[in-house]
Amino acid sequence: MHYLLAVLSAFSSSVTSVLGKYSFNIGATVSQILFLRFLFSFIISGMIFIFAGYKFHLKKFILFSILGIVNYGIAAYAFFIGLQYLNPAYATVIYFTNPIFVSILQTKTTKRKINIVNASAVAISFVGVIIANLGERALIENPNIIFGTLIILFSSFVNALFIVSVSEQIKEENSNPFENAFYTFTGAFIYYLLFVIRNNEIYTLNNKFLLAGFILAVLATFVPLTLNFIALKRLQSHTLSLLMPLELVFASILSAIFFHEPFNALKILGFIMVGLAPIIDISNVESQSIT
Repeated sequence: MHYLLAVLSAFSSSVTSVLGKYSFNIGATVSQILFLRFLFSFIISGMIFIFAGYKFHLKKFILFSILGIVNYGIAAYAFFIGLQYLNPAYATVIYFTNPIFVSILQTKTTKRKINIVNASAVAISFVGVIIANLGERALIENPNIIFGTLIILFSSFVNALFIVSVSEQIKEENSNPFENAFYTFTGAFIYYLLFVIRNNEIYTLNNKFLLAGFILAVLATFVPLTLNFIALKRLQSHTLSLLMPLELVFASILSAIFFHEPFNALKILGFIMVGLAPIIDISNVESQSIT
């Protein structure tokens, strides 16, 4: 069940790059679209927090607000900056170095060690993502490709820090995914509210940005984060990070359906490898639990 929730999270997140690029095309700045994204996320999660009757816990609020700023204030901002210089498909390739960073960080923060099966799963996933994107126009000569790549790599690393940091907190018995999501989004909302006010960007917000911000809030933020919080109750952060690249597969399938983008043999091979990686890791985890 928890594996399925992680897969559904990846499916929901598959709109992020496309909507981000669309937002820039209609004139939104990075901080404006992220402000709207977390304004709506804060409102949605706040309504659930109130109607579900959760009690406010200051320590949890401080912890998850800080983690929210780390992931959504730093990592997400860096990703959207890099997206301005790169094609969404190529940006996604670079971002999904994520499992590598998660595996390394997890060995530093927990007793879990990387074995040959874990390492192979990470390698298969990353190579699969690269193969699936060979031939994209983003890989053609781009004067900003080095700068954009470094920014996306930084975003990927910070996101890995968030996943590993939040993983152990989520596993506590009194940890509630919806409550934690509210604290996380509150921190990110306050961060971006101050950001757009400081840069005087709040006064140039346009009504045409609202729809993109709302969809990003629901499909790319509230739904996937909440599902990931629930999944992390049982899953290792390493396993979750291997399921995240499935977002690329879903994004490509949606593009083929709605925009008639063609599939080729390389894409199919890449998708098979991306799908195979978490299966290998999950099988390894299950065999270890049996022994």
